[in-house]
Amino acid sequence: MGTRVAGRLVMVCVLIATAMTMTGCKKLLSGLKKKGADAGVATTTTELTGQDLADEQLQEKLDDYIKCLNSLASSIHQSRQRYLTVVPRTGPTGRETSVTLPRLPTGATGTCAAGITRAKALPPSEPTLEDAGAEFSSAATEVEQVVTELNPYFELRLFRDDKWAKGKATHPRLMAAWERFSKADKALHDALDGITKPLAQRVLARIEREDGKKFRYSRKKVLITARELVEASDPIGDDDDVDPNLYTASYTALDQALDELVAYGSMHKTELTNPNSPAFPMASSNYDSFVREATDFKKAAKDYWRCLQDAPAKAKTPSGKIDLDKLGYCSGAPAWKLADKVVSEYNVFIRTSNAHQFP
Repeated sequence: MGTRVAGRLVMVCVLIATAMTMTGCKKLLSGLKKKGADAGVATTTTELTGQDLADEQLQEKLDDYIKCLNSLASSIHQSRQRYLTVVPRTGPTGRETSVTLPRLPTGATGTCAAGITRAKALPPSEPTLEDAGAEFSSAATEVEQVVTELNPYFELRLFRDDKWAKGKATHPRLMAAWERFSKADKALHDALDGITKPLAQRVLARIEREDGKKFRYSRKKVLITARELVEASDPIGDDDDVDPNLYTASYTALDQALDELVAYGSMHKTELTNPNSPAFPMASSNYDSFVREATDFKKAAKDYWRCLQDAPAKAKTPSGKIDLDKLGYCSGAPAWKLADKVVSEYNVFIRTSNAHQFP
C-alpha cells in the first residue's frame, strides 16, 4: 500500500483541528475550538442548556486525545513509510546500503501519556475513548522504544559491521510495534469519530438556535462537510478502498454548503465590517481567505472525483469501491497524487480557517 501511506501521513494529522497548535494533520474536529466562535460557543447572552454545558465539558476532555494524535500519528506513520521504501516487509535482505528511520518528536510520547491520564479524570466518562487513548499512548511508546534503539544503527550504518544481524533480528519487533500502533490509531480515530461527529451536529444546531443561519452557521457547515469529504477521499483502516458513491455525496454536500456561505456573504458582507463583529477589523479579509481556500480544496476534490468516475474496471472491487493502487493515471498524473492533493488542500484550508476567524 505504498502509495496510500503517503497520502494518509498528512491526513492523520490534519484530521484534528482544535484549539491546539496545528501540526499539519487530517483534522477530526475540523475547527472545534474549546472556546470561541469556531466552536459554536455562545458569543451571545442566550441561556445555555444542559446539553450545551455537557458539550463544553466534552470538548475540554477531547483536547488531550487530539493533541496525542497531532503530535504522534503522522510521525509514526512517516517513520514506517520511510523505512519500508527501502526495506521489504519480510525484512532486510542484507543488500540495503542506506535506511532512514526517523525518531519521534522529543518528549511527545511522555506528553501524550500525561495528557491521556489527565483527560481520563475529566467528565464525562467515556470508557471507549479512554481505553483507546490509553492503548494509543502505550503503542506509541513501544514504537518509540524500538525506533530509538535502531535509529543510530541505521544513521551510523552500523549494519556494515554486523552484516545486518541486528537489523534482521529486530525487524519483526519493529513491524509488530507498527502493526499494534496502526490498530490503536484506528481505534482512537473511531472513538473520536463516534463522539465528534454528533457533537459537531449539536454545535451546528446550537449556532442556529443562538444566531440563525448566518455566517457562523454557514462557516461551521462548510467545515463539517469538508471533513466528511476528506475522510471519504482516503478511508483509514484495513478497508481503505474508496466508495465513489459516498465520495460523490460528500462532494455534493460541500459544494452546496460553500454555495450557501458565498450566497449569504454576498448579501451580508456589511456584517463583517461592523465594529461589533468578533473578528473586527479583519473579519472581512478573513472571510475572503476562508472562501478562497475552501474553493481550492473543492477544486482538488472535484479533480479527484472525475478520476474516480473514470475508474477502469480493473480498479473496481466486487463491492463497487475503487482500489486507488489500481486506478493508474488521471489527467496525466498518478491517481494517488490527486488523492494527496485533496488532503494537502484540506490541510491548508483548515489552517487558514483556524488562523483567520470571522464571526
